[in-house]
Amino acid sequence: MGKIFDQLAKLAFLAALFYSGQLAAADAERNFVYQVSMSPYGNIGTYRSGIKTSGGETTISTDAQIKVSLVGVVLYSLNISRIERQIGGRIVYFHGITTENGKPKLVEGKAVGENFVISSPSGSVTAPGTIRTSDPWSAGVSGAKVVFMPDTGAVVGVRTSGGERVALVTANGAIWVSHYQIDTVDGSEKYELWLDEQRTPIKFSIADQDGTTMFTLVR
Repeated sequence: MGKIFDQLAKLAFLAALFYSGQLAAADAERNFVYQVSMSPYGNIGTYRSGIKTSGGETTISTDAQIKVSLVGVVLYSLNISRIERQIGGRIVYFHGITTENGKPKLVEGKAVGENFVISSPSGSVTAPGTIRTSDPWSAGVSGAKVVFMPDTGAVVGVRTSGGERVALVTANGAIWVSHYQIDTVDGSEKYELWLDEQRTPIKFSIADQDGTTMFTLVR
């Protein structure tokens, strides 16, 4: 089950990248709340993200509380608390704590010259300064790019495909959305996102041999 939620944390991060670019033009603030569900456990928690742009700087705050229980016994818990800042589409600061089954893990990052230095329990990694922009997932762009994962600090390659318009049934009726697939370059992880016309993720998910974890926008 830990494998599923390691991926869940990464998927939430990728979704944040998709909608972080939509506030860059002017000062603005938006907040998103998602219900998290997983078969066969049903609703297992809530994921929240706030995006605020002011004076050319974008701040993204994220928190999530996940708990899987069976007949009153907690099988798994995950809490996420993160802050990141971007200037001109470049991430300049990151601070994230992922607490899995009561054990916290700290990942930090900061822009240093032309690079971005990431620190985690596994050590320090120097990545390109362009890492973690929204560019790899802009409409019409495909190919391999690199991101760092906020729960581990690992730098990985990702490849995006899709972008086709499809009808998505929501609680408020059917809407038209753009559908994307995101895979790690090594093929080990696969994600899906459904974005509305404002590029807000209405739904995003991960599926593997352990089941499907789904994020659904509720407000």
